[in-house]
Amino acid sequence: MEQQRIVKLLDEADELRKLRAQADRRTAALIPALFHEMFGDPVANPKGWPQSSLAGVGKFDRGRSRHRPRDEPSLYGGKYPFIQTGDVSNSNGQITGFTQTYSEKGLAQSRMWPAGTLVITIAANIGKTAILTFPACFPDSMVGFIPGETVLVDYVREWLVTIESRLEEAAPQMAQKNINLEILSELTIPVPPLPLQQEFARRVTEIRALEAAQAASRLRMEALFQSMLHRAFSGDL
Repeated sequence: MEQQRIVKLLDEADELRKLRAQADRRTAALIPALFHEMFGDPVANPKGWPQSSLAGVGKFDRGRSRHRPRDEPSLYGGKYPFIQTGDVSNSNGQITGFTQTYSEKGLAQSRMWPAGTLVITIAANIGKTAILTFPACFPDSMVGFIPGETVLVDYVREWLVTIESRLEEAAPQMAQKNINLEILSELTIPVPPLPLQQEFARRVTEIRALEAAQAASRLRMEALFQSMLHRAFSGDL
């Protein structure tokens, strides 16, 4: 009977984990669904929005890491955040932390980008995007985009997410695929009215807050489940 009770408790806890994961997947689909609902397919542009080259709605530049070798120890360990491609790929759209920093010497051979910059990877994991939430440096395997007056960074970021496969196709077939500033600059982006973009950004902020709350809940639930497993195997449950 005692073993049945323990198994039942663990099964119920595991079911809660599965329900949490299902809810997380549904939340992750909200922003792409919202984008298509408000703006339509960005390639077909069914709503007939005015269009521009991406270079026409903001400023582009590559990240900077001039020093060779790049792994020179004296470049690192200071107070200036240094973002790498993995930080972008694993960010879920917003860069809120970092694992590496530049020293004064590192900063001198790089460039500090402001919060609100859209970071785009152009090598290896092509077309991954994230928005800086703090000033940071990054290398030339990434591009920084600062929006002008006609677009908001949340809109441009989600637009790039929807065409990520096109960027992958545009990359030359080389040992390491990559894209360049010219390819990015010439992409054609629909430009919806700014109030509509602002409404989109407001709702994205709400969804991001929900995702953060769910992530915290997921961590608590996982910790509880692991604790229950430990107690079950040690005979304390």
